[in-house]
Amino acid sequence: MTEVTVAEPLHDDRYGRARKPKRGLSRRARIIAAIVLVVAIAVIAFWAFRPQTSPTTPRTLEYSVVDSSSTQVSVGIFPDRERDVHCTVQATNEHEAVVGFTEVTVPADPNADPNSPKQIDVDLATTQLASSGHVDSCWFE
Repeated sequence: MTEVTVAEPLHDDRYGRARKPKRGLSRRARIIAAIVLVVAIAVIAFWAFRPQTSPTTPRTLEYSVVDSSSTQVSVGIFPDRERDVHCTVQATNEHEAVVGFTEVTVPADPNADPNSPKQIDVDLATTQLASSGHVDSCWFE
């Protein structure tokens, strides 16, 4: 008969006892990690709370095609307290070609509520019958 040998059981691993690492992070490594974390938080905070470079998205409230030479568009624009907001409003035909175009300005208003839009009604002269009217884009001046 052959003799069978059994390896010594690994009691610590089997019953959940964790081996302690010989060495943790050094004090210097912990200080560097803390500095990196603080810098990352500062960069994220700066990025999140920086001033806006473009106005809050304007909304087309409604439009009305009057005839082949005129379209009326109502736009909701959020005013800014310190900067003028300029927007382009356009009318397009059934093929999405621009048939009427204008720019509107909402002057800066220190008393403006930045959470409630200001309604602006725009009369657009058109070169042909429009099928829709809308605000295209806005920017700060």
